[in-house]
Amino acid sequence: MRVFAIGDLHLEGGSGKTMDRFGPQWIGHDRKIFDGWDAIGLDTDLLILAGDITWATRLQEAVADLERIGRMKGRKLMIKGNHDYWWDTKSKLVKALPPSISPLQSEAVIIDRVAIAGTRGWLCPGDPFFRTEDETIYLREVGRLRLALESLSPRKKEYDELIVALHYPPVNAAKEPSGFTELLTQYRARHCVYGHLHGESTAAALTGARDGTIYHLVSADYVDFAPRQIL
Repeated sequence: MRVFAIGDLHLEGGSGKTMDRFGPQWIGHDRKIFDGWDAIGLDTDLLILAGDITWATRLQEAVADLERIGRMKGRKLMIKGNHDYWWDTKSKLVKALPPSISPLQSEAVIIDRVAIAGTRGWLCPGDPFFRTEDETIYLREVGRLRLALESLSPRKKEYDELIVALHYPPVNAAKEPSGFTELLTQYRARHCVYGHLHGESTAAALTGARDGTIYHLVSADYVDFAPRQIL
């Protein structure tokens, strides 16, 4: 099984909202993503979708986009992004999602000896946009990732690789350690994929190896709208 990842698909979701205003590279970006995956993907692959899936605001409005994703090759794991206002309870998501898509909501799964733990994440302390009110959410998301990783502890013999999927970057703009990176090191995550960053902000992205973990920014525009192979 090969593992790929891409984030920030920002599909229309019936909103009429396009991404063209963010630059010419976003013109027809959805077709680039789907055509790109069709060219490289296999039915035996796993595709991690790192949040900000669609501009829909309600689950029913997201169905068309989700069905489109469901027709993509392989199995898909999906985490919530900050713009996924349509994201509902897990029970409602499971009923609405096509069979090839599974929500990964502050939990971990093991597929073909690859463990994937995922949560949305949040801004990290020291980020220019971090405010006092962000502290509670940040700590909650760190706690959720800890619980997801702890759930794998009794199952260490069942997997050979560990991937952590987030939407937000696991560090601030200065790339300082955070509660997220401490957990990645503690649990020896081999890879971390995340999105959220676009344009000039990608200059502050943590990529490459640090303390035993390889970090991958997979925002759609950063990876030129083609899912990036992780394993």
